[in-house]
Amino acid sequence: MMMGSEGTFGVLTEVTLKVFRYMPENRRRFSYIFKSWKAAMDAAREMMQCECGFASVFRLSDPEETSLMLRLYNVDETPLHSLLDKFGYRDMERCLFLGFTDGEKGFSQNVAKNIRRIARAHGAMSLTGGVCRSWEKGRFTDPYLRDTMMDFGIVTDTIECAVNWSNMAKVHDEVRKVCHALPNTIVTTHMSHCYPQGANLYFIFITPMRSADEFKAYIDSILDAIQASGAAISHHHGIGKLFAPWLEGYLGKTEYGAVRALKNYFDPGYVMNPGGTIGLDLPGDEKRPVS
Repeated sequence: MMMGSEGTFGVLTEVTLKVFRYMPENRRRFSYIFKSWKAAMDAAREMMQCECGFASVFRLSDPEETSLMLRLYNVDETPLHSLLDKFGYRDMERCLFLGFTDGEKGFSQNVAKNIRRIARAHGAMSLTGGVCRSWEKGRFTDPYLRDTMMDFGIVTDTIECAVNWSNMAKVHDEVRKVCHALPNTIVTTHMSHCYPQGANLYFIFITPMRSADEFKAYIDSILDAIQASGAAISHHHGIGKLFAPWLEGYLGKTEYGAVRALKNYFDPGYVMNPGGTIGLDLPGDEKRPVS
């Protein structure tokens, strides 16, 4: 009940952590390039449903993000880049998939072996573990570019949602159309945090912005599109005050009533984290209905 409540029900004073054994010597890094988003999605789904174990990191970029990443992680400066088009992995169609496996040596090797088998069955070509290493170096430093870009009037932000496999292509297509409705906007999308039943999609936009009102209107249009497409409005980033107006419409009035009942039991005075978090104290006219 407390996980995801964002301080609305109370304050956590003690937690117990589950710790896994660290065995870096058993890590197996991988990266593959697929010819299309569909082939990549089909492969990712099979990897999650083959019951062979899961990778520790599992990231699949769509064509627009792949185009950016191949340059960001220096693949475009290697002989491999010129071979991609030659072998049918065309720019703005190809998709980059990377990650690594961990755990006991035999387990880690077996997961990596099955990922390789499934990737090849769906037409992917290996780019070796070097691309993954380049990504690891930048994954925690690249976000710091956000503040620098804002000095030049360029805004970047991330919105993510949880999606079933059966709905993945529809959500990807419909949400990106709305994101690209704003002129001069880069929109990269990747899939991560994958499960047998689905995955989450990250939509990262980079665009010139002039005001907070313009930013809010753009975010609202994306959240409307996510909800209308049938995806969950968030995955693990949480709801917070920005997403709060959509929560009741996503969950449904009956289900949302259970959340409200918890609030009334734990915090009848509504003193914990006020101001619209998960929407419990939002006026009705501020809430967004299901489109």
